[in-house]
Amino acid sequence: MGSSLCSRLRKWRKNFLAKKTDDKETLNVNGDVVDREESSKENLREILKEEDVEEIRVASQTKEDLRELIEDLKQQLAKHRCNKPEKEKLLLELGHAHYKLCKFPSAKDYYEQYFSLVKRQRSLIHLQRAYCNLGCVYRRLGDFEKATEYFEKGLAIAEELQNKSCQARMYNNLGNISEMQQDFEGAIYYQSQRRKIAESLKDGNSVSKANASIANAYHCLGNLRASIAYYERVVLWLRRKLVYQERQRSRLDLVSQLPIEDEQWV
Repeated sequence: MGSSLCSRLRKWRKNFLAKKTDDKETLNVNGDVVDREESSKENLREILKEEDVEEIRVASQTKEDLRELIEDLKQQLAKHRCNKPEKEKLLLELGHAHYKLCKFPSAKDYYEQYFSLVKRQRSLIHLQRAYCNLGCVYRRLGDFEKATEYFEKGLAIAEELQNKSCQARMYNNLGNISEMQQDFEGAIYYQSQRRKIAESLKDGNSVSKANASIANAYHCLGNLRASIAYYERVVLWLRRKLVYQERQRSRLDLVSQLPIEDEQWV
């Protein structure tokens, strides 16, 4: 699989760079974007009349919880050295736990061990996950070149798998790196690609985050009109969420006022 995958990645990277260079629409840093935004504002305001369920999951783990988890995972890893599937799972979880503790060198070590196991498999899903994890940890370590390399490889696999959610995450990661390197035109390109995918998936939350990133990039480039246009989109989305939350609160209030009959026993 190795040589075949490398060949596909080289071909993808060549096509990707050509696409990035030729995409004038997303790199057109001028007032034309405002005209496009103005024409769509009326449609965007229609979202205030619609309802959409947003599911937000917050994971709360203390440092002590994570340290205890790491010790437990290490013990399990020692017991399952010869169990390859279980070993892969434990290495991945150890990488995640150290990442959450901001122990990025340790996280990198576990992610690399995980990668060394899955790269010999024919599972593109596992390999794509490994590339994404390595990209994230190298970004935290400040090695943007290495992080970009892994994210681009992960993006190539996500496109081959036609996994749009993964593609959007990879574009977001690449956009964040571009912004950290003050390559704001690159950030606009990547976040615009992320936004297109999020719109196709009807993921309003991701669309709003992409709009905020694009607005910030335009602001850094000095294009205030374009920046304001995208920030207005973010405001509309926040208003939409507020309207939805208010409607839900009103419904709950009405339900709480309904009389409850005493239970009848036969």
